[in-house]
Amino acid sequence: MKKYLLPNDVNWYRANFHCHTNCSDGQPKPEETKKAYKDHGYSIVAFSDHEILLDHSDLNDEDFLALTSCEYSVTESKPSFPKIEGVDTGNWQRAKCVHLNIFSKDPHNTFQPATSEEQFKYIKDRYADAFKGDGYIREYTTESINEIIKRCNDAGFLVQLNHPYWSLNEREDYINLKGLWSLEILNYATELETGSEYCPYIYDDMVRNGMRNLYCTMGDDNHNRGYNFRESFGGSTFIGAKELKYDQIIEAMEKGNIYCASGRDNPPQFKALYVEDNMIKIDCSPVVSIYINGYGRADRHITAPDGETLTHAEFPLREEDVYFRVTLRDEYGNNAHTHNYTVADYIEK
Repeated sequence: MKKYLLPNDVNWYRANFHCHTNCSDGQPKPEETKKAYKDHGYSIVAFSDHEILLDHSDLNDEDFLALTSCEYSVTESKPSFPKIEGVDTGNWQRAKCVHLNIFSKDPHNTFQPATSEEQFKYIKDRYADAFKGDGYIREYTTESINEIIKRCNDAGFLVQLNHPYWSLNEREDYINLKGLWSLEILNYATELETGSEYCPYIYDDMVRNGMRNLYCTMGDDNHNRGYNFRESFGGSTFIGAKELKYDQIIEAMEKGNIYCASGRDNPPQFKALYVEDNMIKIDCSPVVSIYINGYGRADRHITAPDGETLTHAEFPLREEDVYFRVTLRDEYGNNAHTHNYTVADYIEK
């Protein structure tokens, strides 16, 4: 009997979960961003402008869906970067922060939980009459960040932790967070800037330490100043749903009917993922390697001979893995990732 990890009876829609426009500090207008992403095969964009939650339902059509989203920031008041004699360690470039994307389950809900007038000042001059918050003052402490996440969850939002490398997050900054829906394991714009924003190892650390319901995504964080769209199309999340309807997309996100992939053009994609006779079976676009990561080192993979590719692989489902996720890698070094799955949910004894 087949047990599908990724649903086999849905359509798969390519999405960018992290996007900035001229509504905050990006340059293209939302409608220009929509056109660029549609032209590159995307069906969904979360317009996650900084500190302002806007309903872009006017952009929706039968082939495109705008997710109501926003990016929140919380920054240290005093940088805690290790001090080095003779070096200025007190400027903003050395201040830790947390950036959270919030995704509204209701496209018309623009109430901003965990937001005060002080936080809103970043955008207030342009949206003087738009403030709808609860007055909460954010602080860079684990307690405050967890309170922010809770307030967002209670108000009907899914919450994602963004770009931990750019944010200077250390283990102590993320390991005790509660209520997160996902971790952004690739932020394409900051990967272009730093070369270090691909972080599935942080996702594994969070899962290994109890966050078993955490999903993983990739996004662009595009600002595209100069209209060259250089920061776009490099980090995608694929969502499986029957139809391109807001409620169905949110339901798929909540259920984890997603996987993520890097690559501007033709990123590696899963065609089927299921367990049958205690074997993990994978069908995919042509790739050179397929990996199983479990509870410990990634010691299982199949790599195609030089000059050849793989479109199918099978691995025994092992109890000692406890949980596992699947990674595809193509000839250009692009990767596709599932989130983690619990072995006990699929193994037959």
